[in-house]
Amino acid sequence: MNDNWTNKSRSRRETLKSIAGVGGLMAGGAMISACGSNGGGQQAQAQPNMQNVDFNDPAQSLRAFVKATANLDPSIETPGWFGGTVFGDTRRDRPLKPLIGFEGFGVVRAEEQSDGSFKIYNRELAFYKDLKTGEFIDQWKNPYTGEICDVKPIHNMTVNAHLIVSEKFGVAIEMDFDGTLMQVPLPLGWERFGDKVFSTFEVHTAFPSELTPEEWPRESAGKVLRIAEIFQRVINYEELANQDVTGAHYDGTWTRVGPWLPWMRQGQADGSVIFRSFMTKLKTIDDIPAPLRKITEERYPEYFQAPPASSWGSKNDSSFSVYAAENEPLPALD
Repeated sequence: MNDNWTNKSRSRRETLKSIAGVGGLMAGGAMISACGSNGGGQQAQAQPNMQNVDFNDPAQSLRAFVKATANLDPSIETPGWFGGTVFGDTRRDRPLKPLIGFEGFGVVRAEEQSDGSFKIYNRELAFYKDLKTGEFIDQWKNPYTGEICDVKPIHNMTVNAHLIVSEKFGVAIEMDFDGTLMQVPLPLGWERFGDKVFSTFEVHTAFPSELTPEEWPRESAGKVLRIAEIFQRVINYEELANQDVTGAHYDGTWTRVGPWLPWMRQGQADGSVIFRSFMTKLKTIDDIPAPLRKITEERYPEYFQAPPASSWGSKNDSSFSVYAAENEPLPALD
């Protein structure tokens, strides 16, 4: 979703993994208020510059999406918090089981280009938690196997994107398929209800796994990874319509359905995991809850900032590619 897709050949496998990386894109926010003085010298709130938003217009839809999920001011980095529970089960004849908690944040920066497209720079981090104590944990007992597993946090250094307005698709992601520049539709759902706007952003993908079952018998969920990510946000319409405000606040939910995580050591066992979380846009990094901020300072302090401009063109990260880069395959069980 960046210059490397335009100027640099990539394999179809790498591109599909980049699409999956989009799922983690928008988790931040900051909001600016505008005020001025009247002719008598007394301080007074300025009349906002309001302009109705036509969500059916791709250019306005894209701009509203960036304003809600990030900030139109390229100098502002926008943090956003998320947290919830991971569910899963290996059988279809019983309810899902809560497996582990998680909490994290992302930091995003948007840069509008001369053609109205946006370069999105995003970085995301999350730690897993004990469901009973709420404490961050480094080991987890797999309830299906009884095995003690080393927990690997989500730490995706680069999850960038190039969002455009396409004559063919409307809002789209621009990327390179094996040397050919292509556009992939990015449908944005909007529903206005009075002074509220409900936004839906979904990513549904299936792509070859970097963790092959032959090389990673304990960690690989199979040759193909099928992942669905659903982001739902509630935004104040006046903030989107106010042209004097570059960022609009949101509250919402994030749902992710995908394969077993590599560190769970489930191999190709039946089943999948579901992430269910709340999320909200923060004004500053200081709004991150103290325990989460503390563990980040200790382990991953570089995640308090969005990726720099120099990251444009680098490969996007995912939980699976990061695991493959940082770990060695476990031997198969007898």
